Amino acid sequence: MITNTELALQLEAISATKVVLALSGGLDSMALLELLFQAKQQYSFQLLAVYVNHGLSPQAQAWGEHCAKACAKREIAFSSLTIVLEHTTNIEAAARDARYQALAPFIDSASSVLLTGHHADDQLETLLLALKRGAGAAGLSGMARQRPFANGHLLRPLLHCSRQAILAFAQQHKLHWVEDESNQDNRFDRNFIRNCITPLLTARWPALSATTGRSMQHLAQQQQLVDHYTEQALTQCARGQQLDLQALQQQLPLQQDEVLRRWLAQFQLNPSSQWLQTLKTEVIAARHDAMPLLVLADYQLRRYNHTLYLERPTALPAISCRIEWLMQSALVLPVGLGQLQIQTSPGENSLPLLATTTTTVLFGQLSLAFKPALQSQHKPLKQWFKLWQVPPWQRGRVPLLLQGNKLVAVAGYASAISTIQADCWLDWWQN
Repeated sequence: MITNTELALQLEAISATKVVLALSGGLDSMALLELLFQAKQQYSFQLLAVYVNHGLSPQAQAWGEHCAKACAKREIAFSSLTIVLEHTTNIEAAARDARYQALAPFIDSASSVLLTGHHADDQLETLLLALKRGAGAAGLSGMARQRPFANGHLLRPLLHCSRQAILAFAQQHKLHWVEDESNQDNRFDRNFIRNCITPLLTARWPALSATTGRSMQHLAQQQQLVDHYTEQALTQCARGQQLDLQALQQQLPLQQDEVLRRWLAQFQLNPSSQWLQTLKTEVIAARHDAMPLLVLADYQLRRYNHTLYLERPTALPAISCRIEWLMQSALVLPVGLGQLQIQTSPGENSLPLLATTTTTVLFGQLSLAFKPALQSQHKPLKQWFKLWQVPPWQRGRVPLLLQGNKLVAVAGYASAISTIQADCWLDWWQN
């Protein structure tokens, strides 16, 4: 069992000045409350205990009152929150996510830390759940002892302590705790493992929690190494919502999968292994002249010209859409395409233009002839888009500006007016 001195050293190591304890009233968090009370005598920090009422048990209010009394006895600041859960098939996950969301505002600086009472037996349960769902190394690593959270840290100081050791500590200090009746409901996977599976395993192998904990630490270290090299590879391959497939193919095959997962994770996407295989075979490896499309959550993935694009589906303006613009104020474009503005001086991406009484803005008319300034000949707009490597599905979104029935500007790309001729400048502010 961890000592109060060891806990104080852990807090000092991360320069914690504000400690927030997630206090449920159960054995683990009550033991942690007592340890923090003792540690506070050795290391100075602000301490707050927070109870979150999920509304799932008729005893929830009584548990909150129990927590309040325990904190008052130790002169520890206490706060109680009530959250409302949406109906879902996975109430465990919903309650956990809502609880962390409610606790996040308390972790408001780099020197603030949230403490939870997870222990070694919880870690073993996490491993078995991860094995059940076929998790990779990251999932099999289990819960981290320390990780970033909100604006500070999350710390699990009891993660290497067994429940038996925590129980012995609680009995030694004559602590009182509550028992959540839902922990006996074996319809929940974690409860089934805790009540039915783990006792059989630990009866045969008493040190199982400790040995599996070591294995999970090894996996976590290996995952850190994978993460390090994956971040390096991702820097070479990714440009925001675009992925350079030629750069990706320079990586080892296993590294390619990690890069794809890490790139998608930046947009809160977590594809299955089967979906990832479909992406590689039907999109990345498709014919050069193909334009494959694959859907993932609210996004579409497309490939064009050795680049993988990740985009949300967007509507296209009608080809018949024609907007007369006086150029005196900003023009709001249809279907959320942003707005056009005229400036008196050039910006970073401005196009030179001539101020006239009326300019016509239209979309999708790719057969129009166009000659950018300093170019020698007219070509259909479709050919210019190919030269500029604009994906076909994006071309209908680009505002086209006509003056006197002549295409004078392709917003965001080129103008037929030279900088010497220009008396104003066009900006396209995209959403």
